[in-house]
Amino acid sequence: MKINQTYILIEKEDGLEIVDQHIADERYIYETLKSQKEPASQLLFISDVIELSPTEAELIKENIDKFAKFGYGIEFLNDTDIMFKKVPQLLSKTSPKEILNDILENIEGDLNNLEEKILITTSCKAAVKANTPLNMFQMQEIIKRWRGCKYPYTCPHGRPITKTLKHKEIAAFFDRND
Repeated sequence: MKINQTYILIEKEDGLEIVDQHIADERYIYETLKSQKEPASQLLFISDVIELSPTEAELIKENIDKFAKFGYGIEFLNDTDIMFKKVPQLLSKTSPKEILNDILENIEGDLNNLEEKILITTSCKAAVKANTPLNMFQMQEIIKRWRGCKYPYTCPHGRPITKTLKHKEIAAFFDRND
């Protein structure tokens, strides 16, 4: 069952578990991408030209290998204009401009852990979104993959993925002593 097209409800022996579908999927994708030596990429036949500031262009030039490590193929057309030749396969339906804007926003001038920031942004963009209708099979797949994660309690940003309401908490809310 689901609430608000965002939270998956799971009845458990000890209570009711509520799982955020986006965050659970993001955790799975993050761990999958982090463990892959060469993530699958999707070649782009058409890509918009993206105009960068000189600072952004320099940042990308200096770190183009880090982007390539996660499946991005970036081509410079001149000093400040780029095109994506390929993107991680998980992001093949997402606008390259949107991906790049999110990565640059996530960096915010701080180049420490750049690879990690690229990985986190990629995972977030590729994950199923909140308010996305899912059928029972899709929900079960997200839960199954998430439960297999090494660190299933928080997303790469540090937000909690799940909350369990114990039977006693639920009963107490309704003034029951069961």
